[in-house]
Amino acid sequence: MVKIAVPGGSGDVARVVIDALVATGKHEIVVLSRNDAPPPGKEVKGAAWAKVDYADKAALVEVLKGVHTVLSFTVNTDPANIVQKTLIDASVEAGVKRYAPSEWAS
Repeated sequence: MVKIAVPGGSGDVARVVIDALVATGKHEIVVLSRNDAPPPGKEVKGAAWAKVDYADKAALVEVLKGVHTVLSFTVNTDPANIVQKTLIDASVEAGVKRYAPSEWAS
């Protein structure tokens, strides 16, 4: 079973992908979000939820330990793209094997 982290997983586009992955029963999914819990009606059965601070690289490394693949659905509103860069650096440090950046998500 491959562990997959989905930053920005509370959004609608990510939800389609998460639901498809959960349906296979072949993956352990963890949704990374700035929110404490899923918004009402957006609960994800079969996936864990982790509140993260995308500016805290050390904390992201801890959350990403044991993760094989990161599918990022974060919305990049900062011109310097700090969130994406921090996620990439944390993924490398945590030993993540595959990283799909959020550019393809929007």
